[in-house]
Amino acid sequence: MDMLAKQCIECGQCTALCQFLEETGATPAAIAGRGASVSEAFSCSLCGACAAVCPQGLSPQQLFACRREEAVRQGEFDSNEYRYLFPDRPNNVMNMYRSCYGVDYRDLENAGSGGTWFFPGCTLLTYSPGLTRAVFRRLQTDCDCRGIWTACCGKPLRQLGLRSRAEAMQAQLKEFLQKHNITGVITACPGCYYEMKPVFQACDVSVRTVYETLKFTPADRKNKIRCTVHDACPDRFALSFGRQVRQALAQGGFSLLEMQHSGARAICCGSGGQLSHFRPDLTEKLVQARLLEARQSGADMLIGYCLSCVLKLEGKSAMPVTHALNVLLEVSEDFKGAKARAGQMFAGAAGERLWAKMMAE
Repeated sequence: MDMLAKQCIECGQCTALCQFLEETGATPAAIAGRGASVSEAFSCSLCGACAAVCPQGLSPQQLFACRREEAVRQGEFDSNEYRYLFPDRPNNVMNMYRSCYGVDYRDLENAGSGGTWFFPGCTLLTYSPGLTRAVFRRLQTDCDCRGIWTACCGKPLRQLGLRSRAEAMQAQLKEFLQKHNITGVITACPGCYYEMKPVFQACDVSVRTVYETLKFTPADRKNKIRCTVHDACPDRFALSFGRQVRQALAQGGFSLLEMQHSGARAICCGSGGQLSHFRPDLTEKLVQARLLEARQSGADMLIGYCLSCVLKLEGKSAMPVTHALNVLLEVSEDFKGAKARAGQMFAGAAGERLWAKMMAE
């Protein structure tokens, strides 16, 4: 990170936007010069807002991402304490949730071969199975989607500093592509989209968003619902999802209002970098900051296109918070209360046994 230490002009633009950098009381140049601490590395949400506003084109979040990997490699941070998050373990929290609440896609998985497949992403397929199925049915109709792929893109491993394990998962994804002769992938998750796109395109497999694929019906609403869109951090630079969602909402008769920070300058909801597992206090500050901006926009509804963001915000908001696909496809919100149900799994003696099973090596 010599470049960051030498080229950062300490203008304060990233610090003004990032609550984490503000609490450190140090500029990225100062942190790079002395070296980031383990605590700092896992207090950064890796959201990229700092890079988006840097006039020098620097990427401070990479300093903290690299420090996470170094901390794991040198034994300064025991990532195994968070193994309940590892998507390459059969007993991870999302698999446990699906098993506990009967979320199952075996009737749809591997239903076909070749062509285009739907990759919902872990959060959507786990916490909103009704929407996942509705989207898949529409994709079958609109573009002859052949199958649903209930895998993880591996991003949580990379966020935890486990690069080699993330790369191993990506190798497995490539093998699955070849085994099923898949030529195209459609995803609803911006995290998955940007994580997988370079991997799959290297295999001559196209990667598209659901919003550029589905055929949404234009509508002329007499009483337009005023909504504001929360932009997901992985989308902040390309804004592929952000533009497509806004276009679909406008065609659907919604009135769009922007928050103070949107697009490339959007504030992280607190989901980035698995932050809530390391800094729940900072996560709460980010949630409240985002909800304040949503209220100040004058909107009646807050819409997200990343379900992780929606789940982080909806339980704390007096304003309705929903997923873009729920409103665009007019599908009921089965994600409501999902986080509470996840916590209930581990309540009482039965919950303790379930936790022990999940954490067993």
